[in-house]
Amino acid sequence: MKALIRVFPLVLAGLLLCVAIGAAQGGGKAVVWQAGDVKWTPSPAMKGLSIAPLWGDPSKGAYGALKKVAAGTEFGWHTHSFDQKVVGISGTFDFQAEGDTVKELGPGAYTMVPAGVKHTAKCRAGSDCLYFEEQPGMSDYKPATMAAKPPAKKKMKKM
Repeated sequence: MKALIRVFPLVLAGLLLCVAIGAAQGGGKAVVWQAGDVKWTPSPAMKGLSIAPLWGDPSKGAYGALKKVAAGTEFGWHTHSFDQKVVGISGTFDFQAEGDTVKELGPGAYTMVPAGVKHTAKCRAGSDCLYFEEQPGMSDYKPATMAAKPPAKKKMKKM
């Protein structure tokens, strides 16, 4: 009983702190947007890409955002400074990470690309691609080149 009396104030203080932090972060109100309320802006990083931040500021730090890419848009090989998590919503991407084969990613597909990993993607022709993206730091696009494969070794003929 004495232990409970000593621990209870600490537990209560911890719970109150968690509630206070949650209220400060969320303002104590639910955020609900209908599709028409989402604000889309063209991305300065790439032609054919539009972004709708849901939280955070992609130009300054951590964020979650919807991104829309015109059908046929190719991203080219690139990397990011932070891990990137993506969930496909509509359309189909051809996605490839360095050293891996091309994967077809449609609605519901998930990718997590670690910071610095070279990868490329293309939104297939036929329909635009819409996806959700989250990063723990600001959004960036660093063009990358693929290392040339070394020439195949010639077999020596035995004499």
